[in-house]
Amino acid sequence: MVVRFGLLLSCVTLVVAQAQPAFAGTSSQAPLPPQRILLVGDSTAETIYPYLRDAAAPRGVDVESAARIGCSVIDGEPKLDDGRPYIDIYGDTTRCAALTSSEQNRLIAAQHPDLVVWSSEWESWPNRVLDGQLVHFGTIPGNKAILAHIDAAVTRLTAGGARVVFLPAPPRASPSVRGLANPGGDARLVQLSKLLRSYARQHPDKVDVVDLPTILQCPTADKCPDEVAPGIRPRALDGFHYDGDGAAWLANQLFGMLVGAAPRPTPPAPPACEAASPGTGLGAPRNAKCA
Repeated sequence: MVVRFGLLLSCVTLVVAQAQPAFAGTSSQAPLPPQRILLVGDSTAETIYPYLRDAAAPRGVDVESAARIGCSVIDGEPKLDDGRPYIDIYGDTTRCAALTSSEQNRLIAAQHPDLVVWSSEWESWPNRVLDGQLVHFGTIPGNKAILAHIDAAVTRLTAGGARVVFLPAPPRASPSVRGLANPGGDARLVQLSKLLRSYARQHPDKVDVVDLPTILQCPTADKCPDEVAPGIRPRALDGFHYDGDGAAWLANQLFGMLVGAAPRPTPPAPPACEAASPGTGLGAPRNAKCA
């Protein structure tokens, strides 16, 4: 019996000794901090860009922008409720799909980013033509189509080895100097954040989230406070674009989180059931759809 016990103990010791190097090797292989960051998205990305670039420069990290004002990251032409093309005050949104992806592809080929940071509100636009069909954000078929195009964009952006980090767009900060109330748009942004968080949970191999609504103290609310720390107002001008000392503060927080030098906020837990509309907009009758 003593001999058998000794043999058994020897076998256990051998297995443990053989397993230890593999475990130690795995635990020591932490991902390297990104050295090249590419911003994609709309005017929210474009307005945070100079502040993030300046926050990264002292650390030797290159930040470039492929953001386009008035354009989403996904393709598809925004439409008004009556089906007419939506023309933004800053330009023709019908040109977004062709120009946005080509500019992103050009900068990816030139910069070879380690990290692509996604900041865009336009995916929540109420009506959009995707694959020749008019779809409506906030409906079951519309959200399914939008998620498919988010997936296509992520696949394209990560084809060279980069990871994508979503910065979910927070609702408007209130009050602001020149901001206008947009309760319908804010409600859609809350839903878009849920959509992006859900996609990231399902694709952890390609996508992370730095939960911007949580940083700005409105993780699930349809309105954000204008002041997120004493004297810090990242969106004081109009409630959704970034400017001033508050934007510089936010960019420093974001940069630390993006490169792993600061902990990221924990996103809100997914709800057990979500309301989803089978109709044509957020105002349509809603059914409970369990996650």
